Amino acid sequence: MKRRGFLSLLAASNPAVRLSVGNYGMQDLTVERALESIREIGYDGAELCLMAGWPSEPAKLDAAARRRIRGLGLPIPSLIENLNLLVSEAEHARTLDRIRVAAMLAHDVSPKAPPLLQTVLGGKPGEWEQVKAQMARRLGEWGRVAAESKLRLAVKSHIGSASDTPEKLIWLLDQAGSPALSGIYDYGHFQLLGLELEATMTTLLPRSSFVTVKDGRMVDGKAQFLLPGDGTIDYGKYCEYLRTKRYRGWMLVEVSRQLQVQAGYDALGALRRSYESLAPRLREAGLRPGRAGRSG
Repeated sequence: MKRRGFLSLLAASNPAVRLSVGNYGMQDLTVERALESIREIGYDGAELCLMAGWPSEPAKLDAAARRRIRGLGLPIPSLIENLNLLVSEAEHARTLDRIRVAAMLAHDVSPKAPPLLQTVLGGKPGEWEQVKAQMARRLGEWGRVAAESKLRLAVKSHIGSASDTPEKLIWLLDQAGSPALSGIYDYGHFQLLGLELEATMTTLLPRSSFVTVKDGRMVDGKAQFLLPGDGTIDYGKYCEYLRTKRYRGWMLVEVSRQLQVQAGYDALGALRRSYESLAPRLREAGLRPGRAGRSG
């Protein structure tokens, strides 16, 4: 049997990479409609956005709504928040409460396999040396509360934040020293800093709970994010690297807020295009079975 055919058989019986996408890019849809659409397109799981203004923010989901989400049977591997380590002490205390609230939701929507909570870290580019000690201390407190709440917390470096490289993120994780904490590998940010794909993946993937995918470009010195496949990231090579590094886990599609606010934005169209761009690359790398979505 040829090597690629053998890899396809392995993926069909035990897929290494499962695709998810969140309702972050579907703010105008009800939670149930968003999750049903995600499943219909072909995704394996969904992320819920807990930010204020989204239909899935915890205060809007009563016990009945949480039961309905659980009853849909679609895996919820992650939740997303927008937290910041560099805030006032009063706001930091509220952040810890938000982590506790997220933990309650995680256990309500998926008691047997509670989703992790993901977030950025805050800060501004160029101020790393001035703020890194405070960031590490506060991140340790996030990790403590997450552990007490039986919640996994995943954090990521961002081109617009104080922590913008794999090395800075790993330093923060090491300083915080919490088993509840892990990283997120999101090459969409590192690419815009001119960092190499394989080198960043080698550094950060072993410390990451999942990978996030999107594309991007610099326009007049500012980051402009795109759907995966609409930029210059070679996702064929990306998936091959995942295979050689034996990655097994979730791949989350991120639809940037920059795209959501554009005139004519089509939420479901963005999800379909992303799926159609990534699923074939994963199949070619032997990381996913030949499953097509039902969206046509």
